[in-house]
This record gives sequence, structure tokens and C-alpha cells, in this order.
Amino acid sequence: MTETATLPQIHREESVSQPKDSFVPAVEVVRGSLVESVHYAAAAVTDHNGRIVASLGDPHYVTFSRSSLKPFQALATVMRGFPERFGLTERHLALACASHSGEERHTQAAQEILNAIKASVSDLQCGAHIPIHFKPDEGGIPPKSEFTAIHNNCSGKHSAMLALSRLLDAPASEYLNHDGRVQTVIRDLVCEITGAVPAKLRWAIDGCSAPNYAMPLSALATGLARYAWAVSQPDEVLSNAQRAGAKIARAMMKYPEMVSGTGRFDLQLVEASGKTIFAKTGAEGLECVGIPSQGWGVAVKIADGSARGIGPLVVSVLAELGALDDDALGRLESVVHPRLRNVRGTETGTLRSIARLNWM
Repeated sequence: MTETATLPQIHREESVSQPKDSFVPAVEVVRGSLVESVHYAAAAVTDHNGRIVASLGDPHYVTFSRSSLKPFQALATVMRGFPERFGLTERHLALACASHSGEERHTQAAQEILNAIKASVSDLQCGAHIPIHFKPDEGGIPPKSEFTAIHNNCSGKHSAMLALSRLLDAPASEYLNHDGRVQTVIRDLVCEITGAVPAKLRWAIDGCSAPNYAMPLSALATGLARYAWAVSQPDEVLSNAQRAGAKIARAMMKYPEMVSGTGRFDLQLVEASGKTIFAKTGAEGLECVGIPSQGWGVAVKIADGSARGIGPLVVSVLAELGALDDDALGRLESVVHPRLRNVRGTETGTLRSIARLNWM
């Protein structure tokens, strides 16, 4: 067997305003002894053939993939020999999939990619922002600090896209052009790996100015499941795309600190698991996880876009899937039941997951 089964093209005709019953109550916010708020969510768990294993709400709910798309956006570059062709390492590959915190290890690795491909920070079209690891409300930003595009949490992804433009001999200045060669190659592979329908793929501009795609949660989960499945397969039975997907997954598991950053959920989750899973968050309440031991992918979406419910919900889902043992859950206790505090530091409440998967 040299290929996985052909994936069905996944698409659901949807209006701009999608059905409210796509979501189910998932995370409660408790103050004192009362439930003050509830976050609703949807989720899909699939295998590498696109079969729904379990779900919350509508597993085919269509949402923008945001930064959870990064492991798939890196696929075209990796299939053409990144990082080895430029003398780089798995750490640099992990950064290509990152929403990094702008710590020194992240900016240094991004600069190393740029140096290797003979590009400069000025070639990055992601814009500059204050690094995530700073906490402005706590006075953490050094005086007279100056930040460039290399501090952008997407600078690894953009550096890898510039590398792809070099490998394709395409104009570097056009690497974000939706109809240009770089983005066309990326988009074609995104559809191939996820099963999304190219003609039906909606797109918009992401926070970093790159094209981003909306697709069903089941499609995102399927793409991750294909990466996860490939990790456990011998190279000789895998296609080029499958080998590249396995390489990406391994880099994300080996170097989760490059994919995320100190104290952030993706890093906490992967380390607590013993680096047996890989995870990628996305803006607006999205989290995606690959589980190599089972060959499954998981995509979770919080309806209101809030990030605060992600930790309790995702840990609960992974525990129900058997991807986290009791030891891992113990290390994630502060994520499962976070303590909410007021400005004086007084504990005021907590969050708790109330979701249970619907098994197929």
C-alpha cells in the first residue's frame, strides 16, 4: 500500500450566517456557586480517511482556519526539501508552523532562515507587532524597544513562504499574492491534504496578510489525521506529501517551544503529553491537535471566538479520546480548572468543561 484511500471532497453549502444549532454548550464560567456564562463549541475528530470518529455539535461547521493552517501551508516548502536544502534543521521547520512568542530563540531562528535563503527582514510582508511574550499591562516592554516583522508571531511562516518562492524561482515580492505561484501551490496542497473542495474554498486575508481559507472542521481534522497517521508508517509506503506531513508533525512534537512560546497552551499541552501529540492554535477560539498513536486529528472551535475556554475543553476532549493519561491531566490541572482572579488577586471563580463527545 503506497497511498491512503482517496479522501472525499468535504464541503457543505453554507450561508454567511451559519446555523446557531451547529454548537453545543461546552465550557461553563463559574463565579461563586453560580454559572455566570457558557461558551458553546463544535468539534470534529477524524481518521486519515476522513471518517468522523467523534464530534461535538456540527463536525462540518465551516470556519476560517487562521493559524491552525500553518502546518499545511508549510507542506509545499517541505516537499521541496526544506529545511535541509538550505542547511537548516527541524527547529526551523517547527518555527515555520509557529505562532511564536517573539522570544530570542524564535527571532534568532527566523533570522537564520532569512540568512540561509539570502533574504532580509525587509522582505517579510507580515508587518511588525509587539512580541507576544511581553505583557504590556505589567510593564514588561523595555524602554525604547523597537520591533520589526521578525518579531511578528508569523515570521517563521513568512520566512518559509519566502523559501518556497526561492525553490519555485518565483518573485519573492509576490509571495503573498493569492493568485501567484507560491500561494497557488500552497492552496492546491491544502485542498489535497484536507479534502476541501478547491472551487468552493472561501478565502480572506489573515492577521499577517497571508491568504487564509475557510473549511469544515472535519477537513482540518482530516489533514491533521493524515499527518498523525503518517508518523507511524515506514517511509517506503508513503507518498512525498505523506512523508513531508510526517516530518512536519515530528518537528512540531520535538520542538513545541518553537511552535508556541513560554507559558502558552500549545507548549503546555504537548509537553504534558510527553511529546506524543502535536498542536496548533488559531485565532478566534480554534485549536487543532494530531494524535499519532491513533492516527486521529482533532479540530475544536469556540463559537464566540474566545480563547479562554480552549484549554479546559481541548484537554477534556483529548482525555476522552485517550490521548492524555492521568499524569498528563495532573500536569494540566491549572489549564483544566483555571482560577479566575480580580485585580486584587482574589479568586473569583473558574472554568469547567461540560462537553461529552458524540461517538460515531
